[in-house]
Amino acid sequence: MIPIEIPSQLPAAAVYDARADEYDGWFDENDGLCRAELAAVEQLLTPIRAAAGDHGLEIGVGTGRFAGPLGIGRGVEPAPAMAARARERGIEVVEGIAEQLPHDDDSFAFTAFITSLCFVTDAVQALREARRVTRDGGWIVVAFLNKGTPAGAELAATAPTDPYYEHARLRTADEITDLLDRAGYRVAASRQVVMTEDGPVVRPGTDAGLFCVVSARLRSDS
Repeated sequence: MIPIEIPSQLPAAAVYDARADEYDGWFDENDGLCRAELAAVEQLLTPIRAAAGDHGLEIGVGTGRFAGPLGIGRGVEPAPAMAARARERGIEVVEGIAEQLPHDDDSFAFTAFITSLCFVTDAVQALREARRVTRDGGWIVVAFLNKGTPAGAELAATAPTDPYYEHARLRTADEITDLLDRAGYRVAASRQVVMTEDGPVVRPGTDAGLFCVVSARLRSDS
């Protein structure tokens, strides 16, 4: 384990640290949507685990609402109150930042950013750190709120007055793909949660859903 010093001023982390209970309660209030989002991530994680193994790390684990049900046993989180909640869910959490992961090289079969990449200061550096701690042939899963959809554009427009998203940088699917490419990954598959009259459903692609997920594998030339 590599010791690091967490910057004293991380605006997004401070917001979520102060609102950890409120944030965590949102998942109970929106159970159907959350189940769909979990299913979207799980559909991409299942073949990764079959090919590369179960030893994964969620970067920006929050309160463990995804890592717990998905069986991701380890996480990194800069907000102490969020990290404490995740530990209550049985996740081994280290306080740290995405751009300087407190883990040795080649430690994990896969890493995951689940709606957390938009909050990091340097997304390319964060993805390169994820690559560093991932074994050869390993994978990454990135779930993101898609700015390229109507719901995403609306969220981006209101973000400056929203305490949760004031410090977020929302991106389109093409922007996420470009970031992954620059960090040495090649996108392999995608899923999205689409709202229908019957409720949220999971579909392939990233063209319509606000909540989207892509999986990507380390390129051999990276």
